[in-house]
Amino acid sequence: MTVSTSPTPTQPHPSDTLHDIKTMTREIRALRVSLRELAASDSLERLLKLIPRPGWTTPAEFELVRGSVAHLQAQADALHAFQRTLLKGSELVGRER
Repeated sequence: MTVSTSPTPTQPHPSDTLHDIKTMTREIRALRVSLRELAASDSLERLLKLIPRPGWTTPAEFELVRGSVAHLQAQADALHAFQRTLLKGSELVGRER
């Protein structure tokens, strides 16, 4: 019995999907747009205007918002670190050792 390794008419060859540079390029560009939109958002400026209001929050609400801000900062730090790692690793691909 022989097993065919050629793709069927409805199934792309594995190397076609594994190295779809056009799709990867679109995904990278979409990520860049998403990050720019996030950075351009005025949400944090609006938050800064809300919090000094008298009676704005209870201690529990304060802790919830403080924790949320700390979590957002940790996520931003992680994104920066991962972006640096992705770029550094990509620059090393294909280099002779």
